[in-house]
Amino acid sequence: MNEWNLFSTHKKDIPTELFETFKTKPAQTFKKNQIIYRQGEIAKSFYYLKSGQVQIYVNSLDGLEKTLITHKKETIFGEASFFDGFPRMSSAKTLLDSDIIIIDKADIMLYFQKSPFLALNLIELLSQKVRMLSNEIDNISFLSADKRIAQYLFNINFETKRSINCTHEDIGKAVGVSRVTVSRVLIKFSQHGWIDTKYKKIIILDKDALLEFIET
Repeated sequence: MNEWNLFSTHKKDIPTELFETFKTKPAQTFKKNQIIYRQGEIAKSFYYLKSGQVQIYVNSLDGLEKTLITHKKETIFGEASFFDGFPRMSSAKTLLDSDIIIIDKADIMLYFQKSPFLALNLIELLSQKVRMLSNEIDNISFLSADKRIAQYLFNINFETKRSINCTHEDIGKAVGVSRVTVSRVLIKFSQHGWIDTKYKKIIILDKDALLEFIET
């Protein structure tokens, strides 16, 4: 199983040409918990996250919220609906104060005229996200709730190498299970000696055991 899926906050490196192009445009500051765009809106722009943290999430008809991915600095988001012209299938909000560069159609046409290869760079990024979405569908379809939680913890720890700062509700939204289920599974992992739980913090004690559990 690919250990990097959509639950991961791992930063996908964007091509140097895109980075150099986008960073020249002035950024706008978004405050913590500010909505950037909403599910169902028509996309008039996409975004380059210069600094901060952004959560992409969806809301179901019954009001439940599920986190799809958390972006950290130097990532592009919101581009799929911008290019396909359909309403946005997700919402985006800041988790921290964030500096964001907004890229509209006039910007992208100018960039493409100056350097046509930028279009190929963006296609590459879109392909990467399609692959991550496929992994997400695979996990939801075939992984049990406890393995999805283990996968989430493993991925976050793999990147940060530190304790994981999150609530049971945060994990539940990320992997598509209830807070009660998360609490039950974390208690089991703690009893096995794989993790140690503190207030809004999880410490991974045995990463190899988590990975073995995921792969069995």
